[in-house]
This record gives sequence, structure tokens and C-alpha cells, in this order.
Amino acid sequence: MKLHILHTGVLKVNTLIVPIENNQCFVVDPAACPLSGDSTIITDYLKSHKLECEGIVLTHTHFDHITGVAELKAAYPAAKVYVHEAEAGELTGSGVAGPMNQSVLRFFGAPELLGIVGAQPAADVLMRDGMSVFGWKVIHTPGHTPGSVCLYKADAGEEGQGVLISGDTMFDYGGYGRTDMYGGDEAEIQRSLARLHGEVPAGTLVYPGHDSFGFMM
Repeated sequence: MKLHILHTGVLKVNTLIVPIENNQCFVVDPAACPLSGDSTIITDYLKSHKLECEGIVLTHTHFDHITGVAELKAAYPAAKVYVHEAEAGELTGSGVAGPMNQSVLRFFGAPELLGIVGAQPAADVLMRDGMSVFGWKVIHTPGHTPGSVCLYKADAGEEGQGVLISGDTMFDYGGYGRTDMYGGDEAEIQRSLARLHGEVPAGTLVYPGHDSFGFMM
């Protein structure tokens, strides 16, 4: 099985279905929700391909990347939710959106999403820089948000190339995530980008959280 992309949620996030082994997978940034009319797109795909979701990994907790967590967790209750420790407060399971998302949703003028965001379950596993998640290395890349992470695996490409799942830290054509919202920091994201270019080999395939994917570093 190869890595598969679904475009989900109100801002059409690149939700990644990442193979593990034996028809197991983990899902990165599930955003499908009732407001975007695609609530079951992820679970439908998993069921049609007879895949078992073992984990839900979030590159960061902005609303547009997390609105499908509850739906997926309900379908696969054993799947653990992974988020960086710096953003644990955004996924509390309390029914109330965290401070970053409250600010960002005001910024976007989308208060109707507050209830959906607040309904997402709490994290089960807090990620840290350097830890391994299903064989992928966690790289903490603050700047877009305090707890943004990338995931890297040296041989995950179809032809054995390395793959970097970059969330909203790195985009194609030299682009990167905006830093003008709550928790954003331009100096931090520049340091994070420099780190990625220093640590991740040239020729690695990059799968960001939005827009074009599968481009090379």
C-alpha cells in the first residue's frame, strides 16, 4: 500500500492515509466534518480498502486540520490521538475550543466552527522532538504554531525515497505557513525551515498540509 491523500474539511486539507503493515495505517490531519459535507470520506475510504486505523497524528491543531478527529476516533476507538506537547491545551475533550483556535476562528470570522472544534477528543499521546511514531521521526518545527511538527521516514516513497510530511510548515515553491496568527512566530519558522533543509536529505518527497504535494526538497 502506498501513501494516499484525501482532501478534507472546510479548507481542503491534505489528509494522509499512511501505511504501517498488515492493512494497518495511521491518518494525518483528519478534517472531514458535517460543515464541509464530507464527514464520512475518511472512514469510507478506510473501510472500502479494509484498513484499520491505528493512530491519528496531528501536524498541528489549527481548526482546519482537526475537525475530523472525533468522527475517526468514534469509528476506530482504539486509535490513539497524537499531538505535540506544546499544543496539548488545544485538544482537551472539554467541549470548548482551545485559546489558539478561539483566536484563529475570530480571525477568520468563522464562529460556527467553535462547537465542532471544541467537540474533538483529548490527545492520547504527546509528541516530542525526535520520538518515533509508527516508524516516522517527529521533527518539532515551531513557527506556524508552537507545536507544529513534521514527520520524516527515509524509505517511505514508492521508489524508496525519503518522505517528509510537513503540515503547514513547508509548501511547494519555497512557501511556508503563515505566522501572523495566534502562536505564530516568523523567526521560529525560519529556524525550523533551516533545520529541515539541514537535516532532511535532498530528493526527499514533501507532502504538505495544503495544495500541491509530492514535490522534492
